[in-house]
Amino acid sequence: MTAQPWMKFYPRDWRGDQALRVVSLSARGLWIEMICIMHEATPYGHLMVGDQPLAESALARVVGASVEEIQAMLVELSAAGVLRRTRAGVIFSKRMTDDHKRSKEGRKAKVEALEKSGKNRQPSRCPSRPPTTQKPDARAKVEGPTGSSTLSEKTSFLGPKEVWLAFLASKDEAWCRSYIEPCGWQDVPERALIAPNSIALGNIDAALRSMRGNRPAALIGLSVVLKAKAA
Repeated sequence: MTAQPWMKFYPRDWRGDQALRVVSLSARGLWIEMICIMHEATPYGHLMVGDQPLAESALARVVGASVEEIQAMLVELSAAGVLRRTRAGVIFSKRMTDDHKRSKEGRKAKVEALEKSGKNRQPSRCPSRPPTTQKPDARAKVEGPTGSSTLSEKTSFLGPKEVWLAFLASKDEAWCRSYIEPCGWQDVPERALIAPNSIALGNIDAALRSMRGNRPAALIGLSVVLKAKAA
């Protein structure tokens, strides 16, 4: 099962998909149910439960329809090119598998860029002061989930820089600028981000929970509180 309790959904893409527009309303409803199942499947984007493909009869029970209705709607979705099948006959979503692949590659590239930036820091040549580090290039170009993107360490975030960089290594820059950058910061009574609204609070909390045992050191013990309730 995927560690992500949420997934990206683009209403404009959904409503503008010509293949989806030609199938019936009931078939579109079945497809969004299947997407939710495939989001929790391994491999990601495949209609699997555990290590087995989800049978039509089981899918019918899950969504509360008859097997005949499910079969008819699957024919619709297949004929329109909405769903795909592997050579073994397992249903999958090409959009989901492609997005997942780009996301993993983009996250890996960002982590490597941050590690490289840290290794390239050179000590100061001034003998009268303790060794310092040169400021790395503020911007490093990396490949992200949607192609070429710009990774920036510059931010107006009020909290510690290592917190910003830790989120940047785990999430894309647009997400960090939308939810982390507007946050305030507090050190007491606990280290916490001060979310400006409930939407930011929910997204940051979900991100922290999804990291589980892989949480970066800078984010260990970190919590998030709503601005109105901050100490």
